[in-house]
Amino acid sequence: MLYTKNANVTTTAVSTIVTIPNGYVAHWNMLYISNLGNQNNHATVYVDKSDGTVLNIINDYTISNKNFLLFSDVVLVLQPEDVIMCSTTSAGDMEFVITFDLLEAPAVFNNFNGA
Repeated sequence: MLYTKNANVTTTAVSTIVTIPNGYVAHWNMLYISNLGNQNNHATVYVDKSDGTVLNIINDYTISNKNFLLFSDVVLVLQPEDVIMCSTTSAGDMEFVITFDLLEAPAVFNNFNGA
């Protein structure tokens, strides 16, 4: 089932957009960031992976005031307990929106190593 989640960020604190629930995988297919403020701001989006690694999506990307950024021609597969995080470099009014398909996780994950 498709879901859309958002985070309206008005401070420089890191915000969680969504945590993939245990027992599910997500096919993340859209990221929309809108700078609703009156000044340019910088956006960062990353995935805090359940295995302890970080997947950087955008890092300190400048979005002009009253402008937006849209990624929609890619699909990222996220695993259970992966967390999509966002932040800005200055206080303002930035809207982060994602759309993803949430599916039950397969019983066994194939590591593509013949096992």
